[in-house]
Amino acid sequence: MTGKSYFIFMFLSLSSIVYSEVAAQENPPIPVTVEVRNAQGLNFGSFTVGTNGGNVFMSPNGNRTGDSDVHLLNVGQPSHYAIFDVYVNPGTLLQIQGVYDFPLEGPSGSDVTLTIDPNRDISTGQTFITTQNPHEVLVGGQLKIPNGSSGPAGSYNAMFTITFIHE
Repeated sequence: MTGKSYFIFMFLSLSSIVYSEVAAQENPPIPVTVEVRNAQGLNFGSFTVGTNGGNVFMSPNGNRTGDSDVHLLNVGQPSHYAIFDVYVNPGTLLQIQGVYDFPLEGPSGSDVTLTIDPNRDISTGQTFITTQNPHEVLVGGQLKIPNGSSGPAGSYNAMFTITFIHE
């Protein structure tokens, strides 16, 4: 090999090593940020409770039912599920951390509890992959009223927290 062709051969060999390492470098991961906004609160509507108590159920598809000694009324504010808008890159795997019992604030002597079961009361289930931005998550729940004296007439309020974890 002559000096000129040896130089060209070495130059091409070295330059291909440099380019091959740069081409093999992985892109940094896309940062995942999750933002959740409450678009609508959970409302069980109006109902009465007899001496035996019972439960009021609000499903994430909007069905409201009562059992035992609970009688649903169609007066006042309409019942509806809660809506949370989740803003995250489509295709992100999210998990909802367990949500369970929350006491409600109401009239003196009341003992009403809100229960949210992630497998029954959340439209996406406990683990889901987002398909759009925002991704709507519909949340229902169950009101537990032990007996009539535990749920006297009046307004009841509660705040609950749902934790979204990205995988």
